[in-house]
Amino acid sequence: MRTATELLADYEAWTPGSKRWMASARECLPGGDTRASAHFAPYPVVMERGEGCRLVDVDGHEYLDLMNNFTSLIHGHAHAPVVKAVGEQVARGSAYAAPVESQVGLARLLRDRVPGVDLVRFASSGSEATLMTLRAARAFTGRQKIVKVEGGYHGSYDHAEVSMIPLPGEAGPPDRPRPIPLDASIAKSALGDIIPIPYNDPEVARARIAEHGDEIAAIIVEPILGALGMLPGEIDFLRALREAADAVGALLVFDEVIALRLGMGGAQDRMGVGPDLIAMGKIIGGGLPIGAFGGRRDLMECFDPSRQGGVWHASTFSGNPLSMVAGLAAMRDVTPESLARIDDLGERLRVGVTEAFQRAGVHGQATGLGSLAQIHLTDAPLRNARDSLAGIMRAGPAGQWLHLSLLRRGIYLSPRGMCCISTAMGPGEIDAALAALEDALGALRPLLERELPALLH
Repeated sequence: MRTATELLADYEAWTPGSKRWMASARECLPGGDTRASAHFAPYPVVMERGEGCRLVDVDGHEYLDLMNNFTSLIHGHAHAPVVKAVGEQVARGSAYAAPVESQVGLARLLRDRVPGVDLVRFASSGSEATLMTLRAARAFTGRQKIVKVEGGYHGSYDHAEVSMIPLPGEAGPPDRPRPIPLDASIAKSALGDIIPIPYNDPEVARARIAEHGDEIAAIIVEPILGALGMLPGEIDFLRALREAADAVGALLVFDEVIALRLGMGGAQDRMGVGPDLIAMGKIIGGGLPIGAFGGRRDLMECFDPSRQGGVWHASTFSGNPLSMVAGLAAMRDVTPESLARIDDLGERLRVGVTEAFQRAGVHGQATGLGSLAQIHLTDAPLRNARDSLAGIMRAGPAGQWLHLSLLRRGIYLSPRGMCCISTAMGPGEIDAALAALEDALGALRPLLERELPALLH
């Protein structure tokens, strides 16, 4: 590809159906889409159907799906037990303003698998699940402030979107980060409630938590930093948070909405560090909307509606029977053997990505853990959100070029390079993705030589 303009033109010529659909969609949807995380320029691919590890768009092109709806489809698309369970349930009704038996089945499965979970409560999204853990922490401790890692994405509400993107010149020094809003919609009051800390820096974490100790209700952290790099939490860092929380009487919350797939008991079981409360989502819904949170009995009992002075949690579709039966069918097929297999495939992908960049003479690598990965156009060390953001900024438009080039070769991944493995995949799919990456890098090299030579070695 000789120029960036030609690369974009090639993409548009290849996806005429998506282009027409998006033009029509802009008449009734802002920007033609309804989900910011799935949007990219010049317009996203519009999908028609999915089966197993494959997607087919409105132009008839087939893709290997390395995104799996941002990690939620651990078995890929149209997993037969899920299709059967949902079909049987929808014939009996999709939602009632009443409890259903399947709530108990899924709750018991999660309680039995995830350490430290005595009671479970369902929500309609991961955002809602993390929000309710923070409300529980405030009710239990009587405190207000929340310690949050820079770059951590915990959903779409004010406190979760503070210090999500620690921009240079705004975020303050690394040892004393400043709370900054994601955009102009964030309430200024939320900034005063958040104490940001860098990921994987135990000394700064200890110091900041000790400084504000008697004000802190909760410390919330992803065991693997998802939105800004898919960077694993270092054990010393997670242990430091556990110890600091205990020292000041705050609650430690793990956001395992993404990370639960890292072990039968989630990432906490894999890493040997346990929280007081855990938020879950993604894979536990079998591809339908869901969230859940759980933890110690004394903490979770604040949600018992029969108790006076508890925390009010009402949500129209929480625990709906479709999500419950889909989640139960999917989670029954999550076994130690299936997790070990996709973890091995994830490692095959990460190693292969890094080797492909080396052979192409382009700075790049893959980070991640287990069945989770992310491609970066930098080979600098990556430990936290600032490192990841610096790599993105140095790469400039090259990230978009690589994303569009991989789409053109039938590889569907997130615009930021996030990937995950489903049980519908095997070694052949991983090798096909790596071959496509190598071909894309080779095709892009002349453009990089002319426009971004600093990315080459």
